[in-house]
Amino acid sequence: MNKARKLARLTRKSRVEWRLSIGWMVIALSMATLLSTAAEVVRIPIKKKRAGPLFQIHYGQKWGYMDRSGKTVIPPQFDDEGDFFTDRARVRKGGKWGYIDGGGHLKVPFQFDAAGDFSEGLAPVQVGRRWGYIHLSGVMAVEPQFQAAAEFSDGVARIEVWDTISCDLMDYRKKGHEVFTKDNAPISIFRLRGFQLQRDGCFAENSRYGYIAKGGKVVIAPTFRVASDFSEGLAVVRGTGSQESKYGYIDKAGRITIEARFDQALDFSEGLAAVAIGTGTDNSQSWGFINRMGVVEIQPTFRSAGSFSEGLAHVSLRDRGVGYVERNGKFAIQPRYSEATPFLNGLALVWSVDEEVGFYINKAGTKALTLALSPQWSFSDGLTIAGTQGERKYVDRRGHIVAPYEVDPGYDDSVRS
Repeated sequence: MNKARKLARLTRKSRVEWRLSIGWMVIALSMATLLSTAAEVVRIPIKKKRAGPLFQIHYGQKWGYMDRSGKTVIPPQFDDEGDFFTDRARVRKGGKWGYIDGGGHLKVPFQFDAAGDFSEGLAPVQVGRRWGYIHLSGVMAVEPQFQAAAEFSDGVARIEVWDTISCDLMDYRKKGHEVFTKDNAPISIFRLRGFQLQRDGCFAENSRYGYIAKGGKVVIAPTFRVASDFSEGLAVVRGTGSQESKYGYIDKAGRITIEARFDQALDFSEGLAAVAIGTGTDNSQSWGFINRMGVVEIQPTFRSAGSFSEGLAHVSLRDRGVGYVERNGKFAIQPRYSEATPFLNGLALVWSVDEEVGFYINKAGTKALTLALSPQWSFSDGLTIAGTQGERKYVDRRGHIVAPYEVDPGYDDSVRS
C-alpha cells in the first residue's frame, strides 16, 4: 500500500467527521493513543459546512481564495487561513492572526496568537494564555479569560479548564516529562482538545469542559471530562469520574436529559444520534440510534455507525461491509463497501473491497462519478479536492478539473490544523 493510500485510510474518518461537525472528539478518547502517535495528521481541505462562497487555495506555500469557477479572488499571500463565515475569514501572517472580508480587505488587524471562525456573530481569539471573543468589528466582546474556547453553537460555547499539563521532553538527551501550570505552559498548548487529545506530546489529566453564554457568563460549570458542542439543542458529555464512565446528553441548562449509559456517542443529526452499547471481549461495540428522548429507534446491531446526513447514515455489519440505512433502520444501500463516507451534495464517496481508488455513488446506490484523480473527500458546495498531496486539484460534479487547490509539490501540510 503506497503512502497516499495509507494516509487516506488513517485520516478518512477525520475528514468526514470534521466536515459534518458531529462531535467525533468523543470517540477520539478510545483512539487517542493511535492518533496522537501518528506522524502525519492531514489538514482537511474541504470547505466547512455553512462556509461562504470562496474556496481556499495555496500556491508557493501561501494561501488565498478562489470562487467556484476557479478564478482567483484573493491572491495567495497568507501563511495560514480558514473559511469565510459572515464575510470574515481568519488569516495569519507571521505569528499573528487577523480577519479579512470577502474582498481581501483586512478588517481585524493581525494581533492574535490563535483564532477561530465567526459563529453567531462572535469568534474565539487567543491573547497570550487566555481566550476571549470578538465582534465582527474586532472589538472584544468577552475579555480573554479562558484556557481554551470553541465557536458558539446553539447560543453557547464550549470552554476548557485544567490545572496542570504534562508534556514529554523533546530533547533526546533528556527523558521523562515536564509539568506546566496554566501560568507558565507554552502558548501553543492552550487549544481545545478535540480530535487529538494529545498535542505536541502534552496531556492534561484534569481537563474539564463547560459552557458559556454570549456575554461570557459560565452557564454550565466545567465539570465534564468530555463534552461536544451543542447540536439540535443537546450535547454529548462524559462525567469526570473513572475512565469507564459512560456518555450521556445534556440540554443548554446543563440538565441531563438522556442518562449516561452509552460507551460511545455522537452528536444529534437530523433528529437521531448514533450510540454504542456494550463492549465485547474483542473490544467490539454494537451501534444503534436514539431519538432526542433517549428512546432507541434503531436497534444496536451495527459494528460501527455514522451520523445521518441527507436522510441516510452509513453503518457497517460484522463480516459484511458498509452500507446506508434510512431512519427506519432498513438498508437503502446494501453493505457491500469496504469504506464509505456520509452523503453530501447528493453523493457519497465509497471504496469497494477490490478497488484501491474510491468512487461516488448516488442515493440509489448507483455509481455516479469516477474521477481521473484519486478522490479522498466528499463534495462541498459543488466541488471536491482530488489527487496526490502537493498537486491536488478542485473537481466539479461532472468530474472536470476546475483549478489547482495547491501548486507546490514540496509543501507539507501534515502539521497544520
